[in-house]
Formats: sequence, structure tokens, C-alpha cells
Amino acid sequence: WEMFNVLDLYAIPDRTHDSGRKGYSVHAIIRALIVKHRERIDSIPRLIDHLKGNPILSELCGFPNGILPDASQFYRFLQGTKHSVFERILHAVNKTLIEKKAISLDTFILDSKPVLAATKENNPKNPDRNITKKEQKPKRNHDATLGYLAKAPGGSSSFFWGYRTHVIVSKEGIALVECTLPNSVTDAEVAKTLIKQLKKLYSFGKGALFIADKAYDVNELYDLIIGRLKCQAFIPLNLRATKTSHPLGEHGRPLCDAGLEMSSDGTFFDKRRRTIKRKFICPNKQSKNHGMACPVNHPKSQGYGCTKYFCEVHTARASVPRDSAHFAREYARRITVEQYFSRLGPIEAEQTTHYKLRTVKNQITIAHLTQSLIALAAVSMNKPESIRCYRTFAHVA
Repeated sequence: WEMFNVLDLYAIPDRTHDSGRKGYSVHAIIRALIVKHRERIDSIPRLIDHLKGNPILSELCGFPNGILPDASQFYRFLQGTKHSVFERILHAVNKTLIEKKAISLDTFILDSKPVLAATKENNPKNPDRNITKKEQKPKRNHDATLGYLAKAPGGSSSFFWGYRTHVIVSKEGIALVECTLPNSVTDAEVAKTLIKQLKKLYSFGKGALFIADKAYDVNELYDLIIGRLKCQAFIPLNLRATKTSHPLGEHGRPLCDAGLEMSSDGTFFDKRRRTIKRKFICPNKQSKNHGMACPVNHPKSQGYGCTKYFCEVHTARASVPRDSAHFAREYARRITVEQYFSRLGPIEAEQTTHYKLRTVKNQITIAHLTQSLIALAAVSMNKPESIRCYRTFAHVA
């Protein structure tokens, strides 16, 4: 009940004023869809069965006397409602959380998650499925595109037809802005749009932290975050997109003559050459993980040890101190967005039962809205420590 109590739907007309039958309450349908995502119900028919078996919950949603709309009414509502309607509700809930100081605007984490389209081409038991020819679109899923699923069910890797839901979450694990687009749009392209939307909606200050994985390692994104917004970027290097004539180790540092990954020994800016110079030293002199004897008997192994310098053009991308302890400590916060996607649920964030892109967008946005409502209900009940408790607190709310 508390989730519905904090949900403000006054800006949305409850009923249409066309001629004909009275119809069903729009507010009640929205509340029922929130119940669907809170309870992780995978389809509209099962949602109707769930509400029929819980008449009190049906009354709380706004369906009097247990009279529920047909499944086609829910589908028609999701397909015919503009996506901006659900976006405005989500942003209003988040702004309320910010006013109540439940969300801070100093750290933002970016990521995306695959959304599988409802098509037989995603069925691994289908021997004739198409996961190689991207120009042959699945039937009824004309907006779905072919993408790579790094962690498919069963632990293997595979391709799939569908979309991706992109989010920017706060360090508290609340989605501030989101969008769902076909697979063909890269994470970095969407990130620029989401960051600009984030700035317009919430007006965060300078010095904020943006944390993302190596899929966001592009120069344009660094220029936006560091150059224009005067914020900090914590993004590791994408070594596959880095042209280098030097062999690099697992952590992106150069290898010495003995094949050992060297240790970072600082960075300084060369004003005369307008370049950033990075110094690397012998790992034997820096770490206890290697023996003191040099495997190749380097001439300087008895003294300071071998050294190497890397010179980079002074760009926003090169200014990120990726070898520092501060970078490692802040980048570890990226686990927050992984935990958020886990709470979102494998059904809502990885599988959809709809076909049109607008319907899929509305479905995913309602899933994000449900998480924000759980957080707002927790704050309203003076339980701010429970804003991320999906199961234990959601039933109380």
C-alpha cells in the first residue's frame, strides 16, 4: 500500500473521455503493472490470475469488486501510451528521493543489459534459428537487432536478437535516467545522450564521478565528462581499441625484457612537448610477488632496475590515473549497477513478451519505476536502510 501511496498519478488522466463504454481506470492498470514487476510475474495473463487470487491487492490497485480488464486492455495500454508518460513518473519519484536526501548526486555508474526479443530465433532448442544474418529480421520484431550475449544461460556465449536497456544509477543503486534501444546502438553513443539528460534533469555539480566499464572507453565521452562537465571519469582502457607497438600485460602495463608486467611509478606532464609521460619500473624492485633475481640478468638489475616511459598526447582520455589506488577504489563501486540489474530481475531485464519497441520501452521503464518506488516507500516509512531490499521490504510496502 505504501508504494501506491507515494505514487503520484494526478498528472495522468484516469479515464479517456471518448464516447462508448466507461472502460477501466488508467491509474489502476499502471498500479497493476507495477505489481507485475514487483512480483516478477512474466506475463500479463499470469498477472491477471495473480490479481484474481488476491482480491485485496486487486482493490488496492483500483479494480472494484474484483472486476479486472482483459489481457488485451493491458497490451493496448502499453502499446498506445507514450513512453514519456512513464519517464516523467520515474523522474518525479527520483526527484522526491533527492529532496529527502536518500539519493546523492556525486557518483554515477553507467551500464547496460540485454533484453531478449520474443522470437523463436532466441530459442536455443530451435535448430533453424538465425543468429548470423543480421539483415534477416525476425517476424513481428522489426526493431530488434542482432547482438552478442556475453553470459548466456548455462555459462556459454551466444548471439541473440533484441535490445539493450541503458541506465545511469546513483551510488545508492537507484536508476536516475534510462532508455531501451536496439542492439545496434553502442553503449558509448547512448551514454552521451543519457549524461546530457541527467545534467538537464538533476543539475549535478562539478567534480562528480562517472564510473563505467571499458565499453565506454571512447574519446568523445571523456571530452564530455572531463572537458565540458568538469567531472571525473573512472573508465578502464579497452585494449582492443588501443593501438600500441609495445606488448602489454593483463593490467595494461608494459612488459619488461623478462616478460614480467612492470609496476607504475607515477605520471607527469611535459609542458614543452604537451604530452603525458608515464613511468614504469622493474616489478622485482616494487613487488614481493617476484623473486629478486632478474630472469634475463638485466644490466641494471643489481641497482634501481629497468625502467620504461610511455608518452601520450595530452587528452582527457590520457589524463585518467588508471594505475592509482584511488582509481581502483572508486572503480570497485561499479558492482552497484550489477546489483541493481540483479534486483531488476532476469525476466524484466533479459526477456520481454512484447513485439513493438514502444511497448518494450514502456515495460522496461515500469520495471525501473518499481525499484524507485520501493526506495521511496522505504524512506517514507523511515527505513532508509531498506531502499534496496527487493524481497524483504517490498511485501511490507
